[in-house]
Amino acid sequence: MFYRVTVTSLLKRRDKWHLLRVGAEWDQTAVPIYEAAARGKCVPLLKTLLTNHCKNECAYCAFRAKRNLQRIDWETRKLATVTLHLWKTGRISGLFLSSSVTRDPDYVMEKQLEVLRLLRGMRFTGYIHLRLMPGVSRHYICEAVELADRVGINLEAPNRSIFSQLCPDKGGLKEAVLKRLDWLVDETSKAKNTKIKPEFGFARAGIDTQMIVGAVDDNDWEHLQVTEWLYKKLMLKRVYYSGFEPIRQTPLERKPACSPSREYRLYQSSFLIKDYGFTANSFAPIVDDEGFLPDADPKLMLAKLDRDMFPLDLNTATYNEVLRIPRVGPVTAKRILKARNMRKIHYFGDLEQIVGAHLARRMRRYVELKDKTLPCFLKQTTP
Repeated sequence: MFYRVTVTSLLKRRDKWHLLRVGAEWDQTAVPIYEAAARGKCVPLLKTLLTNHCKNECAYCAFRAKRNLQRIDWETRKLATVTLHLWKTGRISGLFLSSSVTRDPDYVMEKQLEVLRLLRGMRFTGYIHLRLMPGVSRHYICEAVELADRVGINLEAPNRSIFSQLCPDKGGLKEAVLKRLDWLVDETSKAKNTKIKPEFGFARAGIDTQMIVGAVDDNDWEHLQVTEWLYKKLMLKRVYYSGFEPIRQTPLERKPACSPSREYRLYQSSFLIKDYGFTANSFAPIVDDEGFLPDADPKLMLAKLDRDMFPLDLNTATYNEVLRIPRVGPVTAKRILKARNMRKIHYFGDLEQIVGAHLARRMRRYVELKDKTLPCFLKQTTP
């Protein structure tokens, strides 16, 4: 009964949910429950800031210290209690917890970890996604990895110069963020090698980060280079992009918003790097002189330019080559390789039986089939 009364009263206080929702305009969420995307499914999470009190003056942030707004925070036990109740009643699958920096980073992390300790002590085995504070001490990172299923720290920017413009008092990109990211990768690696088979925590869902796009003079090429490093070198699970939106009473309030299509094309390109074997340099033929991607499907554009690869013989092509075909993903590529071991793919009907009529029609211009003609754009010679 106590849980029910507490949750009902909090749900009526829409202002609190609104003010504490993570990331304000640049990290949009539906309150009070956030529908996170995970492997094609929507996972309901309670996504919130621990507090919106902040001592920092980030140029883009709705919660920057000098901005005039209502300042509120969670009491740690109440947040744990509400989370537990929502989880037990099936409203959520877990908690996504971040915070503004009200004092020093360690103080904030101690409060965040207090919520996690309380939850785990209440036998909460649901999913926990925790955002680390820039500049936090390593022993807190170690404990965060043990308690949370996914841990992240926001990179915010693709280089030091942009980071300094956006976050002038966070301590610098290299020291406050990249050093902590290295520690996080190291502690997560140790957790994976433990002989314990935990029911929760131990960063089983990996590490993620987020960068703001379009707030200052960045470009897509810079973001893609950093994205490749994060995925290929540090083995992060996800890199998120938040298109900038101007907020009143901030230094960037007159700056135009980032185009949603730019954010979308960056996501498309990042997935090609993460799951399709592309590199940042793969996109060099299609970025313009200022380093921006065109507003078009990057995989399709690259395929049209790659006249040496296409049309592709599906009977001899490697997995990575099949992945280069527009609209073909990892699942379909594996299905094609498995099917060709039992029957060669010579005709459109052979391909249709494997991938279906709709996808086969979209693929036919990029593959060798005996019953179709070569498309015009592949017949043309390079100017």
